[in-house]
Amino acid sequence: MSAPNHTRRGLAVETLRTVFGLAAVLAASAAALSALDAAPAWIVGESRAVRRARTVGEVERRLRARLVLPAFFPSTLAWPPQHIRFTVRAPGAAALSIQGRDGTPRLLLAQTAGPGPIPGGLVPEAAVLDRSTIAVGARRGTLSRIVEGGVVCWELSWEQDGRSLLLRSRGRVDELVRMARSAREVP
Repeated sequence: MSAPNHTRRGLAVETLRTVFGLAAVLAASAAALSALDAAPAWIVGESRAVRRARTVGEVERRLRARLVLPAFFPSTLAWPPQHIRFTVRAPGAAALSIQGRDGTPRLLLAQTAGPGPIPGGLVPEAAVLDRSTIAVGARRGTLSRIVEGGVVCWELSWEQDGRSLLLRSRGRVDELVRMARSAREVP
């Protein structure tokens, strides 16, 4: 009678070893996959929540919302955007980086798909030199002179239809204000 009891105990020990071994392999695999998933964002210095898109339409599909775009674009800007980044975490947001016709960075257009602030990972940090309130159509906005990456720029932020919007430009302030005032959700 002791032989079958000893066999059961040996079988239980082997089962536990197998279960723990399988759990260790699964944990190591999950850790490796997580590290591989984080590597591209770490290499380019972006948050893991920030994704890249090729077109405005792709971002709109991913966010399930139409983007608000200016109807007026100065002739010095080149369309389509050079870089399109987005995050789907609430409230969902997108940032379009637009170059000048000369190939230099000129404009950043960032916005949320719903109420809430624009995530910091989409907009580079900048030091504010001064700011003032300005009319953006019937709404109030904040016009700021900022320093980003050693370059003095203009930034205009406002809320429109429950969204937060931001335009940051290395161009003229009158063009920036005109773009903001012409911004609409394009069907």
